Amino acid sequence: MKQILPLLFIGILFTTGCENFFGAGNDSGDPYAYDMLVNDLDQDLDFSASQITDSKDHLRNGGDYFPDNASLWQLALYLQETLTEEQKEKLLSPPEYLDPQAFSEENDHHHKRLRHHQRMDTYIRTILTSEQESEYDDLIEYKTTVIDELFTVLRDGTMTKEEFHLEAMGLMEWFRAAMDKLLTDDQKAILETMHKEKDDHWRKGKGGFGKHAGNHDKIRLEMYDVLGMTAVQIQSLESLEESFKAALESLHNDFANGIINLTPEEYRNNVVEITDSFHEEKQMVFTAKQLEIIEIHRALARRFMRHTRWGRSK
Repeated sequence: MKQILPLLFIGILFTTGCENFFGAGNDSGDPYAYDMLVNDLDQDLDFSASQITDSKDHLRNGGDYFPDNASLWQLALYLQETLTEEQKEKLLSPPEYLDPQAFSEENDHHHKRLRHHQRMDTYIRTILTSEQESEYDDLIEYKTTVIDELFTVLRDGTMTKEEFHLEAMGLMEWFRAAMDKLLTDDQKAILETMHKEKDDHWRKGKGGFGKHAGNHDKIRLEMYDVLGMTAVQIQSLESLEESFKAALESLHNDFANGIINLTPEEYRNNVVEITDSFHEEKQMVFTAKQLEIIEIHRALARRFMRHTRWGRSK
């Protein structure tokens, strides 16, 4: 099932997905987004002059991947090696600025983050029947309620960020499966066309994409190279990913096709169990340094999203 393949790294492995949905063909990037990211880091972490300069250099070198998160791997390695422990703690702490509604809507449709948060909702409603719209309202209400609850327990310290990532992924996986079940094939095709039109429109005003932005193999190699992964590690990781992907696909397809009937809570729990098992096995593949680089990359990607096509861009 194509719809869940890009979800392997969402909030669990390498943050928000190394898969790319933007296309390629234009060897350029968005210096503004990179400059704003460094500005954010400087304000929060009190960078030295050399850290500011070096961070900008690493981001420029990653421009070939823009807007994919692969553009941030070299910076993640640099920061892992140069940040103080105090700076790392601040960088890896759960963000205070992240809005629950924005988080939920930005993650819809496989991280095709939307320039305006309500755009996805508006598009979907134009193609729904009245009966479907009533069901859709119920899905949205449940998703919004759970997101609010998750952020509440994250902020009050009763849930770790790792637990939050698992629960958030379980919720979004359920929502995608429920939407897959709700929409007809014709409606899904219409929605895909709408996204393509908006992607093309955004591209004209954002400086294009890096030359490697649509090259999944190149993006993966960037990650492998920065982490210094051995052939054994790569083989182990890819084997785990295939098993993880197959388990999520099976759950998604069986639910969407009516083979199994699960409540939202049951579906979410299934995803959490599958993902938690994958996460534990994945931890054994990497060294402590590699895991820290991955965590830093995740934190950078979360900030980076605020200044690209999604988040706060106007």
